[in-house]
Amino acid sequence: MSNDENSNASGVDKVLTILEEISDHSEGISLAELVKRTRIAKTTLFRTLETLKDRQYVMLDNATERYHLDLKSLELGIKGLMNVNLVEASIPYLKTLSAKTSETCFLGVYNSGYVVYLYKSESTLSIQTNARLGARLPAYCTGIGKALLAFQPLEEIDRVLNEPLIPFTEKTIVDRVALYEVLADIRLKGYSLDNEENEEGLTCVARPVFNYTGAVVGALSVAGPTHRMARKIAQVNDELEQACSLISRRLGFINR
Repeated sequence: MSNDENSNASGVDKVLTILEEISDHSEGISLAELVKRTRIAKTTLFRTLETLKDRQYVMLDNATERYHLDLKSLELGIKGLMNVNLVEASIPYLKTLSAKTSETCFLGVYNSGYVVYLYKSESTLSIQTNARLGARLPAYCTGIGKALLAFQPLEEIDRVLNEPLIPFTEKTIVDRVALYEVLADIRLKGYSLDNEENEEGLTCVARPVFNYTGAVVGALSVAGPTHRMARKIAQVNDELEQACSLISRRLGFINR
């Protein structure tokens, strides 16, 4: 690498260091504090800040003499997040999840009382299920569906549970009061279970995925025969929690 290239790389590194440090201080940060934290020479730091200020990436509050991120930095962040596709962000984690759990994993989204399955990652152990790509199944009796429904506005939950609730198996919960309690429990624990409620012999664990606004944009599930899933629910749930957390972070979600 030439001296000019080294200099440019060093300059870019300084700019990113400065922006990241400012972003970590919602109340703003002074020039002296920036010098201390970034260890960039004061003259270099000031000159870089002036350029960033002229380009509207940072702003200086004259009253407090503290620097804040300005509109251009915020716009770039939001545009980047909006360009992240849920399916593309989820695929690597779904493949890892199916390999770790040895079960089939699904990605689904909510659609007016139903879950629509967008992606499936199969393991070496196959299963028979109605949850195929593009399938549209009721939210109230599926793992992914309940994980999605639990985080909808109350008006939407009321609307869905006021519709006729059809039992698909002997274990399908069709009692409305019981379902409200199940959804409240999902919001509390962060995961849902489908204990043969949609298909006999099939158990499913699911968790929601959140985006940068804190909204639920999808959910992941791990599904397998009850005899296999029963002995590893806790382990599967731990792996699922990690995958959903990483995807949510990729989509800009910050768990406060």
